[in-house]
Amino acid sequence: MVAIEIAILAFLGLLNLAAIGFLAHWIRMHLDQGLMEIDEKLAMAIKALIDKLMAGELSEFEPPNAIQAAIGDFIRSIAHQKMNTINATVSERGPDGQFVPAQSFE
Repeated sequence: MVAIEIAILAFLGLLNLAAIGFLAHWIRMHLDQGLMEIDEKLAMAIKALIDKLMAGELSEFEPPNAIQAAIGDFIRSIAHQKMNTINATVSERGPDGQFVPAQSFE
């Protein structure tokens, strides 16, 4: 009686492995197909964009409007101000080789 139960469990285990293998193969097949479709669409889009650029169909980019220029100047002034406000500190070593407290030059 035990042998029949073990045989049934072994058969169900093999059936489970076969189902997992089939499912993995099915998923991989659909993923490969999807990736190929995405690759083709991306290649066509890049080719169309390059063709438009070469033919001159894409117009020049419009210059920034006044609000965009003001925001850019504001960001540039903040960045320039931050670059010029770095406090320098000097850390020197004492006679024993240890760092001594920093002195700030302001």
